Amino acid sequence: MSTSARTARRKQQQANQAQRKLWLRAAFVLVGVGLIIAAIAANSVSSGNAPNFTASTLSGETITLSDYQGKVVMLNFWATWCPPCRAEMPSIQAAFDQYGDQGFVVLAVNNAESAAQIIPFANNLALSFPILLDTSAQLQRVFGIQGYPTSIFINAEGNIYATHSGMVTPDQLAGYIESGLAGTG
Repeated sequence: MSTSARTARRKQQQANQAQRKLWLRAAFVLVGVGLIIAAIAANSVSSGNAPNFTASTLSGETITLSDYQGKVVMLNFWATWCPPCRAEMPSIQAAFDQYGDQGFVVLAVNNAESAAQIIPFANNLALSFPILLDTSAQLQRVFGIQGYPTSIFINAEGNIYATHSGMVTPDQLAGYIESGLAGTG
């Protein structure tokens, strides 16, 4: 075998080895991403009995989720700095006004912000439903919230029947609420 053939063969072997290393790295990355996704899914609450909790509201009241047994509850996780959260709030307020006398409740759980940050936001949007303070983000962790806004819908028996990540449209919101009120959620 000539020197040039050996050199070409060695370069081909090196290229093949580099390609195998690249594929191996890609496989490790994919496995890692899969494990992260599985861990997130395992830590989120998306069905079954909703974990009970007690929290303070912006107005200073103390509420417990189990106090709302028999009602359809929307837990809306949001933040003042989140544009989609701001955009969906008028629809949530309208749904609260429309369905409140039928047993629908909104509990808006703020993402670790202070009352001083939340009050101007709530006043500007004329929000009348309870806003829960979660200054340590404990409820965010309990419910496995990964992004904002996220809404979790709980039926009259206290079971989670829907989770919506991202901004909820008025039609989607009506569908979730009506499903819960009809007992099909």
